[in-house]
Amino acid sequence: MADQDLDQMLRRMAQTKVSRRGFLWASGLSASAAVLAACGPGSSSSASPAATTAPSVSAGTGGSASASPSAAAAVEVEKDLFMYNWGDYVDPENIEAFKQQFGVETFTYDTYASNEEMMAKFQGGAKGQWDLVAPTAEFVPAMVEQGFIQKIDWSKIPNAKYIEAPFKGLWWDPKDEYQLPKDWGTTGISVRTKVVKEEVKTWKQFFEVAPKYSGRIVIVDSPGDVFVAPLKALGYSLNSVDPTELGKARELLMGLAPHVLALDSDQYNTKIETEEAVLGLTWTGGILELRDKPETADVQYYIPEDGTLFWLDTWAIPAEPPHPEAAHAFLNFIQEPEVQAKETMTNQYATCNSEAKKFIDPAMLNDPAIFVPDDVLAKLEGAQDVSTDPLRLQIWEEFKSNIG
Repeated sequence: MADQDLDQMLRRMAQTKVSRRGFLWASGLSASAAVLAACGPGSSSSASPAATTAPSVSAGTGGSASASPSAAAAVEVEKDLFMYNWGDYVDPENIEAFKQQFGVETFTYDTYASNEEMMAKFQGGAKGQWDLVAPTAEFVPAMVEQGFIQKIDWSKIPNAKYIEAPFKGLWWDPKDEYQLPKDWGTTGISVRTKVVKEEVKTWKQFFEVAPKYSGRIVIVDSPGDVFVAPLKALGYSLNSVDPTELGKARELLMGLAPHVLALDSDQYNTKIETEEAVLGLTWTGGILELRDKPETADVQYYIPEDGTLFWLDTWAIPAEPPHPEAAHAFLNFIQEPEVQAKETMTNQYATCNSEAKKFIDPAMLNDPAIFVPDDVLAKLEGAQDVSTDPLRLQIWEEFKSNIG
């Protein structure tokens, strides 16, 4: 994939500014999210988590401070680090290496299944609970607006110089003050081809074959990703809030819901591995590993030909982190080129770190499911924060209530 093509796509994303709707999470919190915020994260905590899963740029990504090309200044790092993250999203060996290098004794890893769940937890008053969080890019403005995250001290993160230029200065953080790009990828279709004999390379085909595989379909528990399928199948923008278009998308989702086995953002790959599910609306994480194993070589991941979502996850530091030095130390550590390369090879999502690519298996760099080819890249669409649109919230709740 050419750097100029990635740059053009990211700039297209930046041309359509997010509306104020995306910043008003407090007024748009759904009833279910409010309950979630009050009752707890539905997350897992562990001091030892079972996690699995370009152009040369000048030093520094922040607008207010430049990173030095030398190592970060020596500081006393706290003995604990509390992370709130998607499940299986940091290489476990990297966690252990970080602990040993910085003398961190307890690394607590709490998880969420969707950005909406993460936001609901912060809405519930979780300030001061975590040191790091990994929101998808379009959620960053709302987190800034409501004081959920703080500016990063870039003088402590010299490895930020490796972030590729196309990932800087975009609408979710124009001055690059609040987030450090983590990984990017796509939302697509996973298929056990030894069971599913039909071609399922478009969202339209996904909906057409779904009834035949009723009860064996797994879908990530993330409304922003799920709405992609019906909207793109109908030829609409995945960011649509048009009532007529959402009404048609609702019809497709209601027709799909009875055939869905589960909404699962953490173990969808396991369900596909065991053939409990043979069709999925998923990410690449965990799926490409199955594809590359002899016993599950029939697993295929397709980037839908009728278009899909390009997403970018980021690292951010919550407001009032209990261990701020450990948080900054981790962000610099995780962007060490060899460490970041290990993240890419474990999680199987594309890195934003130019230097890390020198340490990634060439076969992975040439895998079109991870580092997307130019012709496919042109069909991808970036997300805006439409998560609080009332009609979307209503359709999502109705969809969930009709599953199975």
